[in-house]
Amino acid sequence: MNLKNYYIRFLVGMFLLLCISSFSSCASNSAVSGNPSQKTDTQATQVDKAPELNPKTIDFLPDTDHVKHLGRSFFMDDKLLMCYSSTGAEFNVKAKRLDVTIIGDNRVSGSDNGSAARIVAFVNGERKLDTMILSKSKDYTIFNGEELIEGEVRIIKVSEATSSLAAISKITVDEDGTISPTAPRDLKIEFIGDSITCGYGVDDLDRNHHFKTSTEDNSKTYAYKTAANLNADYSMVSASGWGIISGYSGNGAKQESQQIPRYYDRLAVSWSTVVAVDPKAVKWDFSSFLPDFIVINLGTNDASYTKGDSKKITEYKDAYIAFLKDIRSKNPDAHIICSLGIMGQDLYPAIESAVSEYQAETGDLKVTPLKFANQNMGDGIAADWHPSEKTHAKAAALLTAKIKELMNK
Repeated sequence: MNLKNYYIRFLVGMFLLLCISSFSSCASNSAVSGNPSQKTDTQATQVDKAPELNPKTIDFLPDTDHVKHLGRSFFMDDKLLMCYSSTGAEFNVKAKRLDVTIIGDNRVSGSDNGSAARIVAFVNGERKLDTMILSKSKDYTIFNGEELIEGEVRIIKVSEATSSLAAISKITVDEDGTISPTAPRDLKIEFIGDSITCGYGVDDLDRNHHFKTSTEDNSKTYAYKTAANLNADYSMVSASGWGIISGYSGNGAKQESQQIPRYYDRLAVSWSTVVAVDPKAVKWDFSSFLPDFIVINLGTNDASYTKGDSKKITEYKDAYIAFLKDIRSKNPDAHIICSLGIMGQDLYPAIESAVSEYQAETGDLKVTPLKFANQNMGDGIAADWHPSEKTHAKAAALLTAKIKELMNK
């Protein structure tokens, strides 16, 4: 081998050695610096196990394909309006996460002025959400965790329509979650009443306190409890201070603007709007809910106007008969129970007379009077002398027994 060839081979070898050394150094530096394209096995494992920052969810509309509508609810523009007490949605769920988006009415102000809508959500009968609606739109988490929850969900507005309204905009579950409407129950009951039916003050056992929706809860009333006792679907038509011929009168003057019969054929009576809907302007579709029983509990406020005056009592009785005829025309098959007594029994004799005269005139025997026991101080007295939950439970037991008796005839 001549010297020239040896020298050329020596230079090529040194060049290759330098390239190999440089490549090893670059590879080592890339692993240490965490370059994404040069991750070690350990680093790759850590990235694979990192949780998702935004887990996927599915949104459902509160339409009849996905939920059962409760009470005089009204589906419009992809939203479910909740007006009267305990209106809302019920559905079966199988999910790890459940949220609901609630829309406030036109008077929502960001703070509770005593009239904000109160929303409650039950999961398998257990209260999981209880909140006041203070925003135009807000998402509320009912549950969220690793455990799969399966069962029945009920989302309702437990405060009354005259004070405020709300709407369900959407229901959200995790990407593997499902919801479906609960089945209709065999028994259906409509309740027509005043503040007692609304649940006025039931969460405030101080009779010297006054009205606010945060202490009103229809789910603790005789009406809601009776429906639960009988596993019945329900519909509430009630407004605090209202009556047959007069709302509550502090001075004996007739309050004609607060007569429940005037609005019986409407979605609800309210001074608010939600999703630009005034429920007083919407006619109720009576074919959408066909009650087996209708319970009227009106007369407590009328008594503040009649005050033992025979002429006024006759006016109440005649108006009661007219209301019975109206109810019957819209509900031809229901058995009507005419009740009174929890906060005073002054007009109960007039109700008995109204039932007797109505039956004699029409031959309709599916009308029954029922006298509730007057509330007992020992059972607690709620705000503005309204019944406690214990009193409501006693009234529900009496009404439940009466309905069972009538069903077995």
